[in-house]
Amino acid sequence: MADFDDITGWREELAAFEKTEEGRAFFAGNKRYGGIKVPYENVVQMVELIRGDEELHEALRKKIWFAAYAEKHDLEVHDDEFVELNPLEAHDTIIDFRKWYLMKAPVRFDKRDMIVATWLAIDLEEGRLTSLRTEQARDFIKENYARYISFPGEET
Repeated sequence: MADFDDITGWREELAAFEKTEEGRAFFAGNKRYGGIKVPYENVVQMVELIRGDEELHEALRKKIWFAAYAEKHDLEVHDDEFVELNPLEAHDTIIDFRKWYLMKAPVRFDKRDMIVATWLAIDLEEGRLTSLRTEQARDFIKENYARYISFPGEET
């Protein structure tokens, strides 16, 4: 697995990789892996990276705030207030970071399946989980996200 001790420059690294033939093939090629489960350790690591980086953690908090606000005020995507307040930059930041992580790890993936790391980060932020490394957390994850995550000893 790649070294994730220092993620400084992840945006620039992703942008450079996406411009290469290898990068285009990597992201285009992974479309064929529909339904691939992501290893538990990779999901946990990605959540820890998001929550441990100031910019990424702030983007996550903005996404959470907006989701709660939109639900509370019953906003629809066509509402002016939805469009004005939607933190698109925060969404893009998290999406780009997921792509960078998958490039670095690398793990086989279905692009939509790594969103589970964002969902788990939200579960932590909102208090449904206190950690991802406890038996209770594993049970919660298996119950709610088994479709996306594989655990040691399971097939991906």
